[in-house]
Amino acid sequence: MMTDEKTPATPRWVKKLLIPALIGAAVGFGASMAALQFIDSPAVGGLGKSASIAALVGVLYIVIGLGVAIGTASPNVGARFLNVEDADELREQKKLLTASGAGMGLWGMALIALALAAPDGPVPQAAALALGAGGLVIGAALSIPVYRQCDELMRAVNLEAGAISYALVLVVVGGWAMLAHLGYAAAPQPLDLLTLFYVLVLLASFIATGRRGMLTPR
Repeated sequence: MMTDEKTPATPRWVKKLLIPALIGAAVGFGASMAALQFIDSPAVGGLGKSASIAALVGVLYIVIGLGVAIGTASPNVGARFLNVEDADELREQKKLLTASGAGMGLWGMALIALALAAPDGPVPQAAALALGAGGLVIGAALSIPVYRQCDELMRAVNLEAGAISYALVLVVVGGWAMLAHLGYAAAPQPLDLLTLFYVLVLLASFIATGRRGMLTPR
């Protein structure tokens, strides 16, 4: 006797949260390994600890920016790994997300250029300054129209992320500076501070969006 059994549907949190997280982790790991191999290659010849960490954080920003770019370029694909209602939401926000993804990518490239700067890296200091400052400025310029076109919720998230960023910088950077001043820790290098700003701003953004319930599967 045959029974008609329905295959249980995959839970939404698995499709919208777990699977994308696993894919993102795999892509991020692969990009990090490729970056470390490049750093150790004859083209670079190795970097110090601060520069290596900065380069990896820059790669993370580029991976996030590329993910957003791919999702907006192909909404049907992006709806499968970005936390949105459907492909139509990506089409509606294409301009905003494209600018945001481009800004993330530029900030990542700026940090990588600074990490590869001479004398430790192969990039001349003048070129690293031009790339670093250019990436930061253009990325910031792209964020201005994005903020202006955000709805009330996203503006509130941005303001909250800014406040959280300030608190994290005060605690982490301020605490490190205090320990270094008292001789309990080595003083941070300038590149360490810049990398920390990148990391803490990203962390603050996740905290702010999470507090608003925007990280739950949609």
